[in-house]
Amino acid sequence: MEKKNICLVAAEAVPFVKVGGMADVVGSLYKYLKGKQNIFLFLPLYKKIKQSYKIEQITPISVIFSDSRKEEGILTRSTDFPGVYFIRSDKYFDRDELYGPGGKDYPDSAERFSFFAKGVLEAVKVLEIKVDIFHCHDWHTALLPLYLKTSYNSDFPDAKTLFTIHNLGYQGIFNQDKFSALGLPQQYFHMEELEFYGSVNFMKAGIIHSNLISTVSPKYAEEILTDEFGCRLNGLLNKNKEKLIGIINGIDYQLWNPLFDRVIAKKYRGYKTKAENKPYLQKKLGLSVGKEIPVFGMVARLVEQKGIDEIIEIMPEVLAHPLQIVILGDGNPQYKEILSNWHKKLPEKISVNFGFNEELAHQIYAGSDFFLMPSRFEPCGLGQLISFKYGTIPIVRNVGGLANTVKNYDFTSGEGTGFTFEQGSGEFLKSIENALNIFKDKKKLEMLVNSIMKLDFSWKVSVNKYLEVYRQITEL
Repeated sequence: MEKKNICLVAAEAVPFVKVGGMADVVGSLYKYLKGKQNIFLFLPLYKKIKQSYKIEQITPISVIFSDSRKEEGILTRSTDFPGVYFIRSDKYFDRDELYGPGGKDYPDSAERFSFFAKGVLEAVKVLEIKVDIFHCHDWHTALLPLYLKTSYNSDFPDAKTLFTIHNLGYQGIFNQDKFSALGLPQQYFHMEELEFYGSVNFMKAGIIHSNLISTVSPKYAEEILTDEFGCRLNGLLNKNKEKLIGIINGIDYQLWNPLFDRVIAKKYRGYKTKAENKPYLQKKLGLSVGKEIPVFGMVARLVEQKGIDEIIEIMPEVLAHPLQIVILGDGNPQYKEILSNWHKKLPEKISVNFGFNEELAHQIYAGSDFFLMPSRFEPCGLGQLISFKYGTIPIVRNVGGLANTVKNYDFTSGEGTGFTFEQGSGEFLKSIENALNIFKDKKKLEMLVNSIMKLDFSWKVSVNKYLEVYRQITEL
């Protein structure tokens, strides 16, 4: 079968730059689709990329939106990664943060990412790539399918578009006065198009104008059609549900594998050899050292979406048990202060580490017995998939990708892959207590740990599903 020309378009991708899980997905797609298809990756040229990678200039590009907005940029490429291109505009991307300081968007984010979306189309014209599929990721690229229809249809008459929603909670919503900067006919500021309760919504463009829409788990694809999880776009998504597909993300087992992980204390392949990583983690973080103390790890943003408020709510009851908690992440200052106070009160039982430290994350996965993910919603979740590989039993809320991947453990049959709960801190506490019960039964614990380490959530499985979607989309 003839290879297709597929352009991955995203605001972030590993190894170049990462803020969230989307970067892992896009970087892995580039890595594992190469050879199977002709893959091209387009990213903004951020300051962090310029500082870390060898980049060469190809040619200037002009991006015209209207008589009053004409932008100049430069098409550049990586010298070490074939097929990876960057859209350079120091005006928009030569900044310390990708999206904005303190978790907030820069005031000109509408201009930044409209420039990027249209700049990619200009770049592909210059490169003379006969594109079969533009695979766009999240709101930062959502205008590309619409620009393809309004301004570039004659340039790419046969190109199809796949739009992947990684997190519907972030939609690219801007004040109405930003619409004029987008270079679109006024007819697109309408409730059936980009207008959204008086504002402009980039995500709507991707949903309406893409040939197919994917999300990062089958369960999340169902959930976003509901009032609870639809973030006020569930009506629009229901209108387009025939285009909607859910594909579970994969894990890069070359990066996440305790058998050859270079930063953990002891490499391992099963329950018995995993144990040496716990004392190392405990000692490093100033906790009481002991293999018989159950350790509950968490690596996440410290925000309500991730359920950190529910952990705080049950903290007195949890810490009354003989266990330890290790948290790594950053987020809401209020939650950080509360967690810091708990650490000061019980430094031998709870370790709190703010910011993100890749090395420590690996050590938490390896050194913990259980992994906490009480997310209120979770499109896919990578933490539970990584914890499986490291033999660290996940405790999750039964939502989104967590529901697709973690099956509640049955003490009678021995079936299941972790502990799940539906709603509320009371049920969450009960799951933690169930985890403590299995920790006491070393035979059952060993069987569960060894079984979850054999689960396969590799990108090989996910990539084959994306290849099938690419096949479907070219036949539309």
